[in-house]
Amino acid sequence: MDITRRGFCLGATAAFAAAATARAGTATVGTLDPEAIGFISDIHVGLPLARQKYKTMRDYPHQPAASQALVREILALPHPPANVLCLGDISLAFGETEDYAIAAETLKPLMDAGIKVTCAMGNHDIRAEFLKYFPGYDKTTRVSGRFVSVVNTPHADFVLLDSLVEPKVRGSYGACTKKGLGKEQLEWLVETVAAATRPVFLCAHHPAHGLGIPMSVFKNRIVPGYLHGHTHQWTTGYLRGDLDDNARMLREVGIPTLGFEWDVGWGLMRTTAKGASLHCNACDFYYPLPKPKAERPPEWDMHIRDWADREIGFSFEV
Repeated sequence: MDITRRGFCLGATAAFAAAATARAGTATVGTLDPEAIGFISDIHVGLPLARQKYKTMRDYPHQPAASQALVREILALPHPPANVLCLGDISLAFGETEDYAIAAETLKPLMDAGIKVTCAMGNHDIRAEFLKYFPGYDKTTRVSGRFVSVVNTPHADFVLLDSLVEPKVRGSYGACTKKGLGKEQLEWLVETVAAATRPVFLCAHHPAHGLGIPMSVFKNRIVPGYLHGHTHQWTTGYLRGDLDDNARMLREVGIPTLGFEWDVGWGLMRTTAKGASLHCNACDFYYPLPKPKAERPPEWDMHIRDWADREIGFSFEV
């Protein structure tokens, strides 16, 4: 089975892991590519339902093997990206400590290979719990009280915004629906973009709509694009920067989930001095989760074909 086209074997975790290992092989990781950036999102790993403190709606027995398989796929590249950006929702649902222990183990092979992994916060994350296994973000953040990161690469910088509004009640899906950047982060963003002298990609867990980002940011041609997670889907759209003679349409791209449900895959961006191209590694689609020995719905493979190997371009206008 070609797991990038025909879907993963989800009948049992062991079978899934075996298939993924066969694909990735045991080759030594090649030289990292500093001009390449990997994008992953919405890992959603956690404990089985019976062991959860805050109960989710069901078990997800295919995780974390599904995410681990895609990590191996990234490492199997001849020249893996020097940076991988994770766009939030690392926790399964309610930010339990054990969720981040599993996530750290899942992403560890990337870091062991020398790849710098930088994470944004999603609406299912809890900052204090995240720090227990991903330390340092509270010390390096550009905005107090948030985890805001800037990743520098040879041709462009990547700003990872923090759109998480932590729920007041743990264990409630309804309490995990809020989003926002806050006044201090918005002011920092406006100042950072205005002062930039090289391309600055904006990244966050949530799509841009409803975050209150000023139109001046989208209008500034120093910003080539906006990338987000949250929707568990490959998506492309545009953010309008004003209506005057200098108006522009900024490209917005949604990154799928790293193995959870709906669109499954990851993005690989390669940059040059003139622009960037994002390759869609559409690896699978499933919703609801497949049942053992059940026939695979044909529309699942249709969703994979719709996105597999698409290239999405960004122009640098500096």
